[in-house]
Amino acid sequence: MTDNVNHPAHYEGSTSLECIDVMEIAFGAEAVANFCLCNAFKYLWRYKNKNGREDLDKAAWYLNRYSKIRDRHDGIPEITTDQCHEMIRIIVNARKEYKSD
Repeated sequence: MTDNVNHPAHYEGSTSLECIDVMEIAFGAEAVANFCLCNAFKYLWRYKNKNGREDLDKAAWYLNRYSKIRDRHDGIPEITTDQCHEMIRIIVNARKEYKSD
């Protein structure tokens, strides 16, 4: 079964590596960490007008990936408390909307 959030087949290609893993090798941890933050924001921004719950799950996936990169590498900037709280607030409120539907 295809999992468009955690393991999308279209990002794997012909290897066992996923695109984001190769990006980290090619561009470095900090670049990919920033990419993850930007993607999380993108999915939060559009979730109501595009893929709904799937976009919220993708945003959460990218925030988790950012956290994992920070855990593995020194020097990756921390999300500010305000940024983190705002993204979490958006995700929590949006998920409440979907549970009430």
